[in-house]
Amino acid sequence: MAHVELENGSIRIESEFREKELIKTVPGTRWDNNARVWRCPLSWASCVALRGVFGKSLTVGPDLAIWALAERDGRVAPCLVLRASEDAEGNEKLYPFQRVGVAFLKAAGSALLADEMGTGKTVQAIVTLQEQGAWPALIVCPNSMKRTWFKELEKWAPEVSTIVLESGLAARHKALEAFAELVESGAPAALVVNWEALRLHTRLAGYGSIRLTDEEKEKRELNAFLWEAIVADECHRAKDPKAKQTRALWGVSAKAKRRIALTGTPVANSPLDLWSIMHFCSPEEWASRTRWVDRYALQSWNNFGGMDIVGLKSEHRDELFSYLDPRFLRRPKEAVLPDLPPKTYAKRYIELGSKQRKAYNQLRKEMIVELESGVLVASHPLQRLTRLVQFASAYGEMVEDGLRLTEPSCKVDALEEIAEELGGKQAIVFAESRQLIELAATRLHKLSYTCSQITGSVSPADRQANVDNFQAGETQFILATLGAGGEGITLTAADTTIFLQRSFSSVKNSQAEDRNHRIGQDRPVEVIDIIAADTIEEHVHEIMLGKQAKLEEVARDEATIKQWLS
Repeated sequence: MAHVELENGSIRIESEFREKELIKTVPGTRWDNNARVWRCPLSWASCVALRGVFGKSLTVGPDLAIWALAERDGRVAPCLVLRASEDAEGNEKLYPFQRVGVAFLKAAGSALLADEMGTGKTVQAIVTLQEQGAWPALIVCPNSMKRTWFKELEKWAPEVSTIVLESGLAARHKALEAFAELVESGAPAALVVNWEALRLHTRLAGYGSIRLTDEEKEKRELNAFLWEAIVADECHRAKDPKAKQTRALWGVSAKAKRRIALTGTPVANSPLDLWSIMHFCSPEEWASRTRWVDRYALQSWNNFGGMDIVGLKSEHRDELFSYLDPRFLRRPKEAVLPDLPPKTYAKRYIELGSKQRKAYNQLRKEMIVELESGVLVASHPLQRLTRLVQFASAYGEMVEDGLRLTEPSCKVDALEEIAEELGGKQAIVFAESRQLIELAATRLHKLSYTCSQITGSVSPADRQANVDNFQAGETQFILATLGAGGEGITLTAADTTIFLQRSFSSVKNSQAEDRNHRIGQDRPVEVIDIIAADTIEEHVHEIMLGKQAKLEEVARDEATIKQWLS
């Protein structure tokens, strides 16, 4: 048995020595050598895990009991009620489910809003900040979304002064000085910064055995502000705890009163992706990644002798969800936007021309270095697989700076056929490779189609102009790389999305699919995949289905849809 009590802002655990290994299974526990007791963070998650470990043999001291009852009645229970609600009081300009989202974020304090793409997460976050007066606020978002956040803040919170950190060190410093003056004056203010620039203006948080340099430990401009709220948009970008942009987010939010994470794809490869995001939302509840994995994650050996997370342990699923759900809200579009037109899928299998096929087969043979027990072994396998995907899309030539895609291209040939079939209708074209996008744009221009591009080489201002022109019907095609155009933009002028290539990342694919299947779309949406037959691309699509199943394990969309339909 064990006894727990609130002491000095943490939970003190007293137990017999033989229960040491049991105590260590609670994420976040540590041995206090001075007091000769175990301690864990003061959080609802710790309370749930302790009860799960010790059951009825756990006794709770009066101070901790008072804290736990207040936490349950003040945050946990209201959030669980809202998760099952279809409407709530609030801004009448919002959809009923969006009012629930605002109420949930206000009740949770810090949470992950994981509604599917196109359901207005940005608006829900802004209205939450506005109704709580949570200024100053820091908005961290993709580079392509900075102008969108500026416009949405102007629309939904017009009294707030918004400053966007643009490119260029001198310009950013000038903007930060202007923002500091706004905050000092007491005016409600918001600062918008892209993910890549964030780590240049904040200290980094540590993680595990990663050693911080003196420069990384040093406080910077963003650490000088007492943030009322920090919003991490497309927060799946912070799923890797070792990445500097993830630790920059943790570092800048250390003293923030409210943290809101937004993404329609919270799980890309395994449930472990969730840990870094939730550590941002509530570091006390998600304190130890290793202990969290040991307690909740189902692991399996992979072909390379390492361990992969393949799911959640069934015996601890309910325990995990009991503290995740009060900080996690997700509503699939089928449930909250039943009038949204359906999305259908079509696959077009095409054959490689003789020149392309010869180059593809030659590269494939070069990749096979050794064949053992049916396992393909090759040097730099991911790089070579990516190159193989490129050769399945167009003819490739090796030049000094790498691979250059050229004609002939079976993918561009297929796109030309589809363009003719569309008969003037607008369409979105995606590919992983910028070179393939440029090949396709060149072909469409020669055929007198109007088109524009969204790639890494296009400036943010020109990207927004291209989007605006497309939405206004001034161009028929908008061609985008999955990296530059797959997030944060609305392209509802088109009801057709064409994938020349898919990504190995299910997040990129899902995000891109919903650029036009979102609020504002009034026509059925068709997603067309152009797939090179008898190539690696067929296997990429199989992999994507497996990753979608892992998202469903955490998101539980099917259960939500059944609940709403009933």
